[in-house]
Amino acid sequence: MKRFCLLMTILPLLVTACVSLQPLTTPTSTASLPPTAVPTHTQPPAPTDTPLPPAATATLAPATGTLTIKVNVRSGPATSYSSLGQLDSGQKVQVTLQDGTGGWYRIIYPSAPDGAGWVAAQFVQLSAGALVPQAPTPTPPGPQGQVQQLLNVRSGPGTTFDSLGMVQPYTTVSLTGKDATASWFQIKYPKGPGGFGWVTAQFVQTGDADKLPVLDQYGTPVPGSTSGPSGGQPTPTPTIGPAFNDGDSASSPAVQITFTSAGTRQFTYSGQVSAPQGDPQDWVQFTPFAVNANDAILIFSLTCTGNGSLTVTMQLAGAPLSAGSGLACGDTNKLLTLPAGKPITLELAPAPGDGLQFVNYTLTVENMP
Repeated sequence: MKRFCLLMTILPLLVTACVSLQPLTTPTSTASLPPTAVPTHTQPPAPTDTPLPPAATATLAPATGTLTIKVNVRSGPATSYSSLGQLDSGQKVQVTLQDGTGGWYRIIYPSAPDGAGWVAAQFVQLSAGALVPQAPTPTPPGPQGQVQQLLNVRSGPGTTFDSLGMVQPYTTVSLTGKDATASWFQIKYPKGPGGFGWVTAQFVQTGDADKLPVLDQYGTPVPGSTSGPSGGQPTPTPTIGPAFNDGDSASSPAVQITFTSAGTRQFTYSGQVSAPQGDPQDWVQFTPFAVNANDAILIFSLTCTGNGSLTVTMQLAGAPLSAGSGLACGDTNKLLTLPAGKPITLELAPAPGDGLQFVNYTLTVENMP
């Protein structure tokens, strides 16, 4: 009985041992999944250097200049732009730019909407060694001319037409026509009727005169006219009436010029006066120069047309100069000696007469070296 129990006890252990000693079965084939795709997007490497700041742009400091005459400060580089105000002779200005022609300087002008204005370059004396950057200016299409003297812009082709304003020397103007004798050019002038005005051709340098159409006083092409020097048509004659009052005075002359040996030495001014109605006098002021002398030598020419003649009075600090009595209509290249370095004011008025005295005149003054 004990043997049977012992056998029964040992038998399960042997079975267990046999089972545990059997080798494990290893599968001969295994189903494998394709590898999972790995995204190829990679982040760019972090920069190892700090980015450099933008390269600095060289900027010229404003150039200092001194005004040689009283000037208008304009909203653009031409006399056709509106005036923002005036600056007196001798005043210092800060020049930041010149236009493409070099005829106008942009200056710092705080009272302007954008803090800048434009003045004629010929009336600015820059400090020694000053550099002013130049801005390119698009060339306007069509015939052009360059003004050689200070000129009136008029509403028609003649000195009897109203003055619309002035054009500074060396200003480039767009030419749109000429009168029948090619003695007057019509130009683009925004302040004029229809955007046009007229200037005497004598002081406009151009090679395009032959290309210009012949126009009448209203700017209408003349039928059958040619584009040569003379179209064969009579020059329109406007009706003479009282002269337009241009608002100048002894304290605010129509022209203020300072002559210098290296700058302006001549100017031409055209005007009209009338009495007892209209503009009774015009005022022109200039300051002569002399080299190593107290007196300056000047050359005067005065031409007049219309009804009557002129009385010319020269003043120095409000006191009449005897030299003024020696200047009259018809004078050509008349020499007069005047004090140098002091403003001389000319008053031009119609000489007394019956009825309406209306005089057109052209005055030319040149300072001898």
